[in-house]
Amino acid sequence: MPTTRPRVNLTLTELEQRFLEEIVTEGTVEYEMYMDHLRRSGLDVAPAPALADVVHVLLELGLERLHEEADEISYAAEAAAQTDADRAISAHLRRNLAASAARDEG
Repeated sequence: MPTTRPRVNLTLTELEQRFLEEIVTEGTVEYEMYMDHLRRSGLDVAPAPALADVVHVLLELGLERLHEEADEISYAAEAAAQTDADRAISAHLRRNLAASAARDEG
């Protein structure tokens, strides 16, 4: 299985370029936030991040956010599709679980 990955030619907007420059400039808020994220994630914290590394992390964060939004939409759709009977069954099961937990504690 090949280990090569496609390279992407990415043209940045002026705003994106300024933002990336802030992230790689020590002493800026963006740099500190980026480094904090790396530390919290257990990722390697290089003293001077390369633009490509920053773009990878930002893409990862963006993908995580998209997945979170997709999950929220899915949960909302699932909740909207529930009928009164479904809600009654769920309430009954919750009551039984709570009663069982209370018996186990007592």
